[in-house]
Amino acid sequence: MFTAPGWGAARTSDARPGNLAIGVALGSGYQARFAALGGDRQQAEIARMRAAGISWVRMDAEWWTVQPSGSGPYDWSVPDRTAAALLQGGMNVVVLLNTSPDGGRLAAGAPPLGSPWRAVDPQGFARFCAAAAAHHAASGVHVFEVWNEPNLDSGGDPVTGWSTASGWGHLSPWGYADLAVAAYPAIRGADPQALVLGGSLATHPSFGVGGAARPASWQAVAAGATSATISCPAAVAGDRWAMLADPGGRWPDGTVVTGVSAGSGYTVSPPPNLGAFPAVPLSGGATLSLARGYPPDVFLRLAYDRAAGQPMFDALAIHPYTQPSMPAAHPPAYGGWGAVPALRDLMVAHGDGAKPMWITEVGAPTGTASASWPAPAPGAGTLTVTSAAASAADLGYRVVAPGLPTDSHVTAVAPGTSWTLSPPTGLTLAGPLAAGAAVGALSVNCATALTIPAGTELGVVVPAGRPGVTRVLAVTTTTAVTTVPGAATGVPVGAVTPAYAYPVDSTVRGALGQGWGGATAGVDATVELLAPGVAEVPSTVGEPVQAALISQVFRSLVSGVPAGGGTPGAGPWPYVGPVFLYCWSDDGGAAGPFGLVRVDGTAKAALAAVTALSLTGGV
Repeated sequence: MFTAPGWGAARTSDARPGNLAIGVALGSGYQARFAALGGDRQQAEIARMRAAGISWVRMDAEWWTVQPSGSGPYDWSVPDRTAAALLQGGMNVVVLLNTSPDGGRLAAGAPPLGSPWRAVDPQGFARFCAAAAAHHAASGVHVFEVWNEPNLDSGGDPVTGWSTASGWGHLSPWGYADLAVAAYPAIRGADPQALVLGGSLATHPSFGVGGAARPASWQAVAAGATSATISCPAAVAGDRWAMLADPGGRWPDGTVVTGVSAGSGYTVSPPPNLGAFPAVPLSGGATLSLARGYPPDVFLRLAYDRAAGQPMFDALAIHPYTQPSMPAAHPPAYGGWGAVPALRDLMVAHGDGAKPMWITEVGAPTGTASASWPAPAPGAGTLTVTSAAASAADLGYRVVAPGLPTDSHVTAVAPGTSWTLSPPTGLTLAGPLAAGAAVGALSVNCATALTIPAGTELGVVVPAGRPGVTRVLAVTTTTAVTTVPGAATGVPVGAVTPAYAYPVDSTVRGALGQGWGGATAGVDATVELLAPGVAEVPSTVGEPVQAALISQVFRSLVSGVPAGGGTPGAGPWPYVGPVFLYCWSDDGGAAGPFGLVRVDGTAKAALAAVTALSLTGGV
């Protein structure tokens, strides 16, 4: 046992000089790629991990892949393709239990949340978790993580529950607590040796930091009111189902916008843990902001309240991302590294001071580079962008920079010298493509008429920011077609069977004589390189910064200075087990190029830093 000022007691930590445990979180996208590799290639990748000092791997076992209907028999073949290879290669494994099938959700508006989101059925999920624990324990896996980053929310459709993979929307602390309280005894009952990780809390800024600022005023609200109105001339329809972020603390955390009168104001409802508002004083003028997720400390506090003393985990999992800041400089208000002491204080206050904290994701996305290019000539079909960072691995990536239209993408590379970019076509899918279903034509939308000759190569890319594959589906047209603006146009293509689903609004690429629009020149500009389908990732860093940030993470852990504060020499962080870097390779995943290895297999500077840390134990 050890004690660090302000941190409470925890189990003896493995984070000490000369003993540093390092893991990687594969990420769902890279895991799909890894599972498809041949056995020899899988073992070669594992050998590279082990040579760098990586001894743990966090992998997904997604409920919807194991039991697509939400009931009936379980089919473990998908996660087993990864788990078996990792165990054969001598890795320690953490299994992330995540994502529900449609049949594993409650009806919209069902208790306990009473919200328009379809919450995951806690009992169904608990049965899945018990089955997963029993199945994987037979292979020697005894560490299980319950869900991933439930404090984040991306908006979406409150009727279908797409707002998060869980379907909890902004009421997630209560939904997550119910899920964790049901899953914890189920896992421990199926595998008495199990260590259950919970929380998996993502970096998210404190309420009132960032978000859409809105000028607002309101009349006094009496205690016990179940709804209230707020005047806001900047209100827009898209604000519905956002949470009010009130820096003044007048509205309780979790207050939800349930109705919008555009240009006028909101109807708001109290969070479900309260059921009614406390007294809210009149305000003749205030600034509120709208949140699409919970700060990790607020989320944990509300989840503890909902759990009412029932155990949710054996160790709290956290994802204290900080980019572009270094960990020691990350402000607590931004909810990552600097917020960890507040999370620890909550654990201690709720009787979990003896439980450790595991870092199951940390790192930084790379993909920035310095580049220059001229203004494209009228009618030019390509644009040459010079950059010493150009790599053969960049084919198909988007290049994002001021002055370049959305979906400017790499179609050729001179490594170390330049990229050749093609402009966007303006074509998007009007009808989806299903995985495993043969395709003989694309249905496309286009704002302008484009002639597509027979024999033209096209590529289909999942929309940026949508869950899905990061590869390009290649097709070739069989008949000449001219698109009709404002209407869906059928484009016959040679038969192809997609391995992945491509939804409506997926981008269609191709050299169709399209122009560059208002593209302008760039001189020594900073550009981002993003894999197909990956959303623009804020705060990407250069590869040397990624390596330095990862080094500081581990050195901070063994130094006893947890978040740029604390008392030097107070001892290591109260955690047991590895720190997982997200992720091994850039090929796959929707969170940007976090990998230690580039898509072409070459190593980044961060991998050398990890190797050095593993050899010295972080000293």
